[in-house]
Amino acid sequence: MTTTIPRDLTLTVRRGPVVSPSKAADLRVEGDAATLVYDRHRANPGTAVWLARVLLSQHGYAVRETILDGMGPDITVLFREASRLRLNVELGSRIAVPTVVARPHSPASYLIPAGWDLADAVDRLPAAHAAARPEVVGALARIAEEKRDHGGALDRAFDTAAGMILETGDPAAVWDTLTRVLDQVEFERAGARG
Repeated sequence: MTTTIPRDLTLTVRRGPVVSPSKAADLRVEGDAATLVYDRHRANPGTAVWLARVLLSQHGYAVRETILDGMGPDITVLFREASRLRLNVELGSRIAVPTVVARPHSPASYLIPAGWDLADAVDRLPAAHAAARPEVVGALARIAEEKRDHGGALDRAFDTAAGMILETGDPAAVWDTLTRVLDQVEFERAGARG
């Protein structure tokens, strides 16, 4: 699997009227931010955010943070924390306890049972993520250690790698992509000098 380096952005989600009656949501991108307005009669926030992430990924963007505007504090915190781990949120799932499900070739999801306390789901998120994606969590721990060792000199590169690993769930493909890109940059620099 070839991974591309996405541009990170923040996604703000609001309920409201959509411009086209045939659509469930409207999405607008400006700089490093996107705004999604969805029709609550046609989609729930989890479905609306999932759709936005799919559309944005097709244009080379990755959502680093989701902000629910005008919604309750528990659901707002849940979506923000799940988005920081690049997880979709599926509310009302038919499972016993909140669970992260890793899916091949698509973003992982945090499944929340119907009627579950959302504050409790936020508390369970780190453990559920670690159980479902140990390879990802291990790669993130190594990146955090490298960031400490390098004293901030490579923070942006490390943050990009961490975001790509969370987005894809495939640390090996991310490292291969970054190595390929860095080799290409070095090759182009050598050609320009020589």
